[in-house]
Amino acid sequence: MRYLSVALLSVLLFAQGCSYNQQPKTIVVDNQFSMVVPSFMKEDKEVRPGSPFQYANRYRNLYSTVFFDKKEAVGQTIEQFYPSQIQIIKNVLDKPLVTDSVGITIDGQHAIQTEVFGKMQGEYIYYSHLLIETPDKYYQVCVWTRGEDRKLKYAKDIEALLYSFKLVK
Repeated sequence: MRYLSVALLSVLLFAQGCSYNQQPKTIVVDNQFSMVVPSFMKEDKEVRPGSPFQYANRYRNLYSTVFFDKKEAVGQTIEQFYPSQIQIIKNVLDKPLVTDSVGITIDGQHAIQTEVFGKMQGEYIYYSHLLIETPDKYYQVCVWTRGEDRKLKYAKDIEALLYSFKLVK
């Protein structure tokens, strides 16, 4: 009986250690913008080296990054710049499909949201891409996962992450 109690206590402690705090956390990046990140995602500097925001959960195969370009350096409107950025994603996928593209407003800023999916190394990859125009920069928020089941399972987390972008004022 004693061994059973110790085994049960061990299993309970292990299960508690593996659970995630359900509270999302707000991350402020370089005093420029903030993002609200699900508790199960952690900073991961290998998602897109050089990006100021890189979060992942490799077990769940969910990744997110934010990077930006100065508008002055780009020299294009958002409508001109957008196709080239989506083309970059399409270039790494076999038989890519752009399933959704819509103009929206994020934190008072004009943005274009797009969904792209295709195969990479035999696996389906689902990208959610948000190109946000601010007075001096184009920010790109990207969230992706492998497999349709994960895309559906984490749809609310992906949407919340994308729409949480806010400029620090």
